[in-house]
Amino acid sequence: MARFEWTVALRYLKSQRKQSGLSFQTFISISGVTVGVAALMATLAVMTGFQHKLRSKILGINSHIILTDGRGVPMAHPEMIQEQISKTKGVVAVSPFILGQAMLSSDGTVSGTVIRGIDPEGEKKVTSLSRYMISGHLRDLLTTNGKAKLPGIILGKDLADHLNLTPGDPVDVISPTGTPSAFGMIPKIRHFVLVGIFKSGLYEYDNTLALLSIDEARGFLAIPPGDVSGLEIRVNKIMNASPIAKTLSKSLGFPYWPRSWLQMNKNLFSALLLEKTVMFIILVLIVLVASFNIVSTLTMTVMDKGKEIAIMKAMGATQRQIMHIFMIDGLMIGGVGTLVGLPLGYLICFFLEHFYRLPNDVYFVSHIPVIIRMSDILSVSVAAIGVSFAATLYPSIRASRLDPIQAIRYE
Repeated sequence: MARFEWTVALRYLKSQRKQSGLSFQTFISISGVTVGVAALMATLAVMTGFQHKLRSKILGINSHIILTDGRGVPMAHPEMIQEQISKTKGVVAVSPFILGQAMLSSDGTVSGTVIRGIDPEGEKKVTSLSRYMISGHLRDLLTTNGKAKLPGIILGKDLADHLNLTPGDPVDVISPTGTPSAFGMIPKIRHFVLVGIFKSGLYEYDNTLALLSIDEARGFLAIPPGDVSGLEIRVNKIMNASPIAKTLSKSLGFPYWPRSWLQMNKNLFSALLLEKTVMFIILVLIVLVASFNIVSTLTMTVMDKGKEIAIMKAMGATQRQIMHIFMIDGLMIGGVGTLVGLPLGYLICFFLEHFYRLPNDVYFVSHIPVIIRMSDILSVSVAAIGVSFAATLYPSIRASRLDPIQAIRYE
């Protein structure tokens, strides 16, 4: 665009009384875009942070891929399958596990629980559960404790609090299926001692999950020696979990059923993605409202500068040049608003992350997690500048179609 168009455009953005400053209408238009961009950026950063934090919490307790028997029965002697999976490209570690349900009892308090039998050393390679231990260690499951030499058990923080247990306390594990006897089915009870407590921050796990050594879980749940419920698989990159799960499904065939973390939590993360998308659309409306100020500002400028526009057209300015003048004005308003709004949004994110605290008994984090992604910054910038440009179309077309003879006649 010609230098003359930029010169005129800059002049129209300035105040008539004070040419060194912006006009009030221009300032309001820029402020509207700035607020919209800052709000949009801060919201996306917070929602991305919560999504990432929730994902890390879930993957801290669970592995990237779970392989089970699709028929719902234990996997018999999985050593060969485990070795085959370990050779698959992208697989980092594999560990067996046993899963079942039981009830815990302590001093008259009873609570349902999910029993997970693990290999402590293998579990460290496939999950981050060891990092959530606030008391004891996973390896304590392999040692007997107390005078009675009881096997160890690890509970979630909320479950231990509900049963009023502390490390070293005995706890009874009751099987809901029971064992046959001359008097019919009687409950199967095993005595354990609490050797550790973990806190993941997710109530679903902290209030329901109990960990045993894989041998103790196999004996308690009456699973044949050598059999397991499935295999936990860790991959090199979490976003590769679904493709690797499909590869394993093809290579292993029926009845093996590999499921990635995304498949097992599809509804949750789909809801979070939908929420983020909807919030983006809603907050873009703030920028859209700000664009109305741009339309009104440029329309008033066209009406106020009608005589000057007519003179420029009479001196040879084309319709395209006149349109360019007002498009430059709109893009400059949107561009300046975006450039000011982005750092303002970053400051809001910084304040929320470092100075705003959340109650620990309600949320799984103590502070608002914030993650600013380049893709979000680009989306916000493109949306703001795109809406600002669209707002220039009507005033620009109106100015370009101004009849110079009629405009000068009535001046």
